[in-house]
Amino acid sequence: MPILLFLLWLIFNERVTVDVLIIGLIVVAAVCLICRKIGIWDPQKDIKTLSKIPGMIGFVLRLVLEVFKANIHMIALVLSANPNERIHPKIVKHYTKIQSEGGRVALANSITLTPGTVTVDVADDYVYVHAIDEYAEEGLSHSVLEEKIERMEDNV
Repeated sequence: MPILLFLLWLIFNERVTVDVLIIGLIVVAAVCLICRKIGIWDPQKDIKTLSKIPGMIGFVLRLVLEVFKANIHMIALVLSANPNERIHPKIVKHYTKIQSEGGRVALANSITLTPGTVTVDVADDYVYVHAIDEYAEEGLSHSVLEEKIERMEDNV
């Protein structure tokens, strides 16, 4: 938090001089102390969050790859000779071991971002997903994205 606040201070001031740096350090220190006193900021959480950055980057890169693959599949599905033979939509009840609310939101959003699937509901340990065909359903049961979220959750 202090680093982000200091960077914002520099951006808003639009110049870097000695007085801007000194005043910025004083203001950031005061804000951090006040936030820590009233319980808004905990430095230990910042350290835990920073340790998750490599996992988050890996998750985003894998999500882009999965979206690309699903787009190729959807193009093939639409351009096939008779798409009605291959399209069998259904609601899938998918069990997840992800316990954190943020992790479940990330999973639900990544499912919805992937063409061919839409998250309908998240309840208890299950994610309800509308899948357009068996390929989309199979992607849920062997989800690399879910494994990446679980690994980040384990680092807590």
